[in-house]
Amino acid sequence: MSASLLSPTGWFVLGLPWPAETGGDWGECAAAIAPSMIPRSLVSQSAGTALDLASALATDAIEGPGKAVFFSDVTLWLDKQGQTWASLGIDHEAVIDELLNAPVPQLFLTLTQKAHAILCDASRDGLRLHYPNGGVEHVSPQLRRDVHNGIAQSLERDWPPYIQGLIDSGALQAR
Repeated sequence: MSASLLSPTGWFVLGLPWPAETGGDWGECAAAIAPSMIPRSLVSQSAGTALDLASALATDAIEGPGKAVFFSDVTLWLDKQGQTWASLGIDHEAVIDELLNAPVPQLFLTLTQKAHAILCDASRDGLRLHYPNGGVEHVSPQLRRDVHNGIAQSLERDWPPYIQGLIDSGALQAR
């Protein structure tokens, strides 16, 4: 069995809408996929480009966020290059929808509202969180790194048994 199935070089983490029904501050609001596991023949050219960019960032020690690459990370990286999804001819919302509906392994993540907001933030200056008591918090680069690291640790822990379960059930073939 290929170790790359159980421990891919990185994950592409897609933010989902915050669920209407939650048990408090936590909700199932993100999905992780492994770009290296997705044959590009299964997705459109636009989705393939997004997967390739996420793969490249996952292994880029200088500009990459680590193994858990958020869709917003790719958006921010494109901005640093003077590009946008639109300038590449890519409808980013359609790509997210396509990847979420692709017949590929996806691990859904339960996050706090704060982590979800950070995951989805592609603003140049960083997110500002406004609290009911009037307080305002500017999300620091360190806090964003902490969210990346926490999600990566969860994926490193939860992905192997998830994929092994798919292999054992016959839903995924290891080659």
